[in-house]
Amino acid sequence: MAGRKVVQTDLGEKEYEMLSAAARDEGLTIKEAARKALTEWSVSELDMRRDPLFQLESVKFREKIRVSEIDQLLYSSK
Repeated sequence: MAGRKVVQTDLGEKEYEMLSAAARDEGLTIKEAARKALTEWSVSELDMRRDPLFQLESVKFREKIRVSEIDQLLYSSK
């Protein structure tokens, strides 16, 4: 199991039933469903300020372009 870590937890009967039903509905094993749930939760909890997309520097263009010109280029029918 190179590069992988084992995560173990215990669930109450109701929690296990919900996980089991959701996994079955999606055609997943309980292990796959738990991995998917953990991954989705982890991503949702990330601090977006650390995301490289939100750390981009603004770009200075050589010539000024009006927003209306951009709109016309993008949205006018040809």
